[in-house]
Amino acid sequence: MKRLAVAALVVALSAVAAFGAVQDFGKFTLDIADGWTATQTGPAVVITKDDKTASMSITIDSAQGNTADALAAAFVESFKGSFEKVGTPEKDDDGDYSWDMENGGIETHAMLSVEDGNYMLITMTNADAAADDMMAILNSVQEK
Repeated sequence: MKRLAVAALVVALSAVAAFGAVQDFGKFTLDIADGWTATQTGPAVVITKDDKTASMSITIDSAQGNTADALAAAFVESFKGSFEKVGTPEKDDDGDYSWDMENGGIETHAMLSVEDGNYMLITMTNADAAADDMMAILNSVQEK
């Protein structure tokens, strides 16, 4: 799963973020940057910039025997209820998926990886507003 976070480096070349403390979310830990707040609902952790200009979510959970193909299709379908536009998932050479969504002109990028019976779903909303912080948070993901 770490490869998905590393693949997200396309969003930013480097991360120069001031960090708060490492927070434990059950299946993984994250180092949350200063100026961001993380909350957990079930397996999903939503990390929001305190000024509300950007947010991201990270979910790591059991794939329950589903393939990446099936999960990508299911997530895209579920997001259609929340977003005005949901793009078609694109599969990369590693078998990971990514797609873009839009709501009120604000873009969200989603990435999905399935490995060792678990999936990792990452969404990043308005990533251009906080790319360095987001990359630093993603690079701090430590599965337990």
